[in-house]
Amino acid sequence: MMRPVIAAISILLLFMGAVSCKENTKEVLNTGGEGLFQQGNYNGAIVHFKNALEKDPNYAEARFNLGLAYLETGKVDQAEREFQKLQLQNPHDARVSFQLARVANFQNKPAVAVPLLTEFLKDHPDDAAALEELAVSATLSGDLKSAQEHLEKAVSLHPDRLSARLSLARTFMGQAMWDEAAGVIDDVLAKDPKNQSGLHILAQLQSRRKNPEGMLDTYGRLATAYPSDLFARYKEGSLLMDRGQGDQVRLSAENMIKEFPDKPEGHRLLGLWMAREGRYDEAAASLQKSIIIQPDLETYYLLGLTFYYQGKLEMALTQFQTVIDYNPGFVQPLIMQAEIFLRQRRGSEAEAVADKLAQLSPEDFRGPAIKGDAQLLQGRPQEAIAQYGKALGLAPAHYGLLFRSGLLKLSLGDAGGEGELLKAVEVSPRAVEARLALHAHYMREGRGVEAGKILADGITGSKADAVLYNALAKSVLVDKDSARAEAYFLKARQADPDYLQTYYNTAILKLSQGRQEEALDQYNLALGVEPGDARALVASAIVLEAMGQVQAAEDRLEKARQADDPGAPHMLAAFLQRHGKSDQALAVLEQELTARPGNLGLVVAKAKLHVSRGEKDRAMVLFGQLEAADPLAGTMEKSRAFVAFGEFDKAEEAARQHIALAPGKAQSFLPLAWVLEARGDRAGAEEALRKGLALEPGNARLWIPLGELQARGRETAKALESFEKALSIAPASVDALTGMGWALQLQGRDQDAIRTYRQALEIREDHVPALNNLAILLAESEETSSQAVTLATSAYTRAIGNALVMDTLGYALLRNKEPEKGLPILERALALSPGNPVILYHKGLAQAGIGNIPEARSSLEAALEKGDFEGRSEAEKLLKQLPSGS
Repeated sequence: MMRPVIAAISILLLFMGAVSCKENTKEVLNTGGEGLFQQGNYNGAIVHFKNALEKDPNYAEARFNLGLAYLETGKVDQAEREFQKLQLQNPHDARVSFQLARVANFQNKPAVAVPLLTEFLKDHPDDAAALEELAVSATLSGDLKSAQEHLEKAVSLHPDRLSARLSLARTFMGQAMWDEAAGVIDDVLAKDPKNQSGLHILAQLQSRRKNPEGMLDTYGRLATAYPSDLFARYKEGSLLMDRGQGDQVRLSAENMIKEFPDKPEGHRLLGLWMAREGRYDEAAASLQKSIIIQPDLETYYLLGLTFYYQGKLEMALTQFQTVIDYNPGFVQPLIMQAEIFLRQRRGSEAEAVADKLAQLSPEDFRGPAIKGDAQLLQGRPQEAIAQYGKALGLAPAHYGLLFRSGLLKLSLGDAGGEGELLKAVEVSPRAVEARLALHAHYMREGRGVEAGKILADGITGSKADAVLYNALAKSVLVDKDSARAEAYFLKARQADPDYLQTYYNTAILKLSQGRQEEALDQYNLALGVEPGDARALVASAIVLEAMGQVQAAEDRLEKARQADDPGAPHMLAAFLQRHGKSDQALAVLEQELTARPGNLGLVVAKAKLHVSRGEKDRAMVLFGQLEAADPLAGTMEKSRAFVAFGEFDKAEEAARQHIALAPGKAQSFLPLAWVLEARGDRAGAEEALRKGLALEPGNARLWIPLGELQARGRETAKALESFEKALSIAPASVDALTGMGWALQLQGRDQDAIRTYRQALEIREDHVPALNNLAILLAESEETSSQAVTLATSAYTRAIGNALVMDTLGYALLRNKEPEKGLPILERALALSPGNPVILYHKGLAQAGIGNIPEARSSLEAALEKGDFEGRSEAEKLLKQLPSGS
């Protein structure tokens, strides 16, 4: 019963206070209000002034004070009404005219304020407050020079007037007159070292002058002198974060939250710290709490960055758009918007944002740079080059721009790209990307000395040397100098023992030499640096499998799975299936789906496993689940499954459903083309692809499958045209370059094909089709067969369970006069692809190479029974050459 009693007493006390207030005279009420006003209790003052006016509505002093109190609480329109009433009472009261001018400035109406202030100053020419207010009007009108003159006059008339001095410093800053602003602030702080506004202006000056140490000191002084200045404490924390003092920042944020739980700054700082620690979910929660307490554009921006780093791109876009809506001139969220659009391959939208950036900030190079990236994404490389040129005109020494522009020009055959890459090296001698691009360019042109020099000149004794030593190792392997390559790899490890690529590359070299134990040692060294490294776990599993250590290989793949590598469950399931453990493979996928029920990739993997087991009904149930969640993906996968079961009519029906779901999208025609080709209707397949291209002629991802279809049909001239069209749209497309290399290879233009494959690998060194196809070509020459083994080994470690890649490695080894190493790999390839005539032919070659003539004859006869295949004439010739009766 206590709470109702307390509530009743409180109401009674309020009533008694109100009654007491009512009983006072208007003069007492006004005086009481003035006292509260002086204490900063503006709402309490308003109550007193209104009560005084109830006693006498014409009491001018109370109405004037009420207008002032309304201004202090941000109730500008109410203040204006009170001052207008006073003006009606006394049109000649200068004080009222001055306050109406203040109101006009608050309302961003300088044209209204200036005549009132000018009139006021006629009678009060030395009034500093009026001069300051006139400076405000000038600032609102964008006339900072006039604002400066008004404030300088105010200071000359009243040298000790602090507000005029602080406003003058801000006006100097607005005109980039940093020295003049610093002079004013130094003078203010010399007289009052703890002046709060002066210290804040000093910090802003230090920010403009890029002096983070000075800013940290200033905000530290503010935080010490004014513990309730949470903005200063937040800024101090964010600067400490940049210095790597995370623990101190966390403690400061927690203290701010403890002392001021209902203020946003502590939650914002804690969110910033959590984001830097990679704890993005917690960071987002803290930042969202800050926004709930008090919305703030900086916090919206930080929340957008947090979502961006989490990969939640649509949520990030929403936050950045909120900032832009409230502050359209804020450039940074626009840049982040454009970056997201580029990542999402939404080229036209990224280009639109780039145009906004250019309008807002014509001198900012990022506008044309982003526009160039967007145009390149849309298949307009020449326009992109022009935009990069504009950007370089604004930022001629920008390394990233020089690198992107130079690389693009070289890909289009423009020799000017070399000069831009050299300028990039000059601008940033320690950066490695431009050196690597020039090295590849020189190697392509046969300028070996320059290729080596551009890398060697970049060696500085830093960790970055590891990348260059790896490139040098690869370059000497072209000349079969494995001893020098190993020496370079050793130097790379010494430069940066944590650079895992060195261990991968050394392992590939060891594997190409047949030194499997030593290759395994390299992967183990990588795992010593990073125990959960999925690539080392998977690659070492492949080596262990090749060595016959099947259980150890399975254990490594299981560790990769436990390390949460997204591809590991798929690789483990494929491994188990290869080794006749289909039920265990299914169990792995079911466990993963239990842990991640919404993962559609796992649904597809499980469905495909059922397809391979011939379990059509179970597969189709899963494909139905996929279709319900993602109709486009579902219809595409169903069409493939029906082809696998030989039900071509159903496959075609599913493919046409796929088109109906997205009739305006070019890529929706891909499944139909694939189905029609599978049922032998090559003309229909090409027609389907061309229908898609009619919708989107600039879609490189459709020109590539068209070229591949034509190449499979041995229409190599048409295929080359298609790949050239794709490259005109996307000059750096690895798939298009690889397709072009294949078409050239089919035409017998092996040297052109080799150059094209190498160009693809310069862009993406781990592209398995280019590695595989280049290895096949290089294997044919005794001079380059060792390179073929290295390339094929690299492909093999990246394509676990791919029979064709295994075949290439086995073939490369036997061409490198190592048939005894190639034979077991070819046997594993044949186990994955039983009856494959090409692999049988290569197996026969290897058996003949080690003197197993009867086995060789058996393999070659089995291959020839399969009908026509690439290499059939060579197989027939070899069979005739084998000694009889051996």
